[in-house]
Amino acid sequence: MFAGSIVIGVTLLSFAIWLHWNERQGWAGESSDDRLDQHYYASRMRSRRWVHVLFGLCGILVIVAAFAGPGRVWIGCWMSVMLALLVIMVLAGVDAFRTLRYQSKKKPEIRRQIFERDE
Repeated sequence: MFAGSIVIGVTLLSFAIWLHWNERQGWAGESSDDRLDQHYYASRMRSRRWVHVLFGLCGILVIVAAFAGPGRVWIGCWMSVMLALLVIMVLAGVDAFRTLRYQSKKKPEIRRQIFERDE
């Protein structure tokens, strides 16, 4: 149980660092050409930073639980991890809704670009 918790904790920490690094570098195919793109990417980065922090916190809590062993600290750490993962799911839903609104606002611009290329 100790080794498994360490592996999970280190994996969560590594995942949080990797996500944050990719968010700072920018994902492939992203370009902020206009104000709509810049506003969306800025708000997305702010909200995803919270997700990265929560993933990192989960990793730290799992490692603390591994060293604490069964008991009150172990239960508290794992309950906190469960709560943090639930919050991450809610934030993912908010991010999906934000992306849907962005794409619906961006659609007319994309159509215009496609029709200009065809002519």
